[in-house]
Amino acid sequence: MTPVPPQLERDDVLADLVEALRIFTVQSDVFVDVFARAHGLGRSDLNAIMWISAGTTADRPITVGELAQRLNLSPAAATALVDRLEAVGHVARTRDPHDRRRVTVRMQDQALQVARQFFLPLGEGMREAATEFTAEELARTAAVVQRMTEAVTAAGRRAAGR
Repeated sequence: MTPVPPQLERDDVLADLVEALRIFTVQSDVFVDVFARAHGLGRSDLNAIMWISAGTTADRPITVGELAQRLNLSPAAATALVDRLEAVGHVARTRDPHDRRRVTVRMQDQALQVARQFFLPLGEGMREAATEFTAEELARTAAVVQRMTEAVTAAGRRAAGR
């Protein structure tokens, strides 16, 4: 039997990885949509909550302008989205204590708790799924996924004309 050329093998493995990421993305969307429907949230609302909660959890709250950039929304659309989330008690606007002109958006504690209750079991399942991999393998995989995420982000910006 003739050995497979290394480049062809690498291309096949890369294609498998890209396909796995596509399937992961779709299955993640399906899972997240269950949460969204249960809480009367649209996709943009949920995407905003993801960025706002990440900033809140890391104690680096996001501004409405930053949110608009990350979601590829106009500043007015991002403001309306935050207004909706604030009206139902999911988020709150706060003045930055170091720069009173800067207004940031934070998750409300109750909304964070509800999200944690729903998403923590998923995190535990993902940790279990990765138990057989070494820290080095996981770090390399994370680096690949981060670079692929950057490629998707750049493609999205190009498609949106930014």
